[in-house]
Amino acid sequence: MKFNFRKLAILGLLQVMITFISACSFAEAETSPEASLYKRLGGYDAISAVVDDVVVQIAADKKLGRFWAHRGKDGITREKQLIVDFIVENSGGPLYYTGREMKILHEGMRIDNEDWDILIKALKNTLTKFNVPAKETQQVLEFFDSTKIDIIEKS
Repeated sequence: MKFNFRKLAILGLLQVMITFISACSFAEAETSPEASLYKRLGGYDAISAVVDDVVVQIAADKKLGRFWAHRGKDGITREKQLIVDFIVENSGGPLYYTGREMKILHEGMRIDNEDWDILIKALKNTLTKFNVPAKETQQVLEFFDSTKIDIIEKS
């Protein structure tokens, strides 16, 4: 049996080219304007880092700290994971949010507009800290704003 090095080399080169082209297409999809907000934000790890940073700020806040006081480490970790899951799912990511609906979840917590403003300020601080581009920052803020009606209690 005769071994044909030329055919092997051509097939090898073809495979390398296909892999390279696929990788380039994938990289372009990750940063293209048509990519999901999830991908443009940097995926799971970036969203998780933002949530961690925002929670540190609001837990330390004199007014919002009431929602985080007297909670165990496990409860806080679970709460943060639910927030991450909610954001990931709603930004086009691969997770499924298993928590309750926003209205049911926040009912009776007496969250007012001042609480909301403190949260949004913390979120803006974090997005700036992580150098999130203006377009993505605006989309994140619009997404949060879409949940406000279910979170703020009418007085």
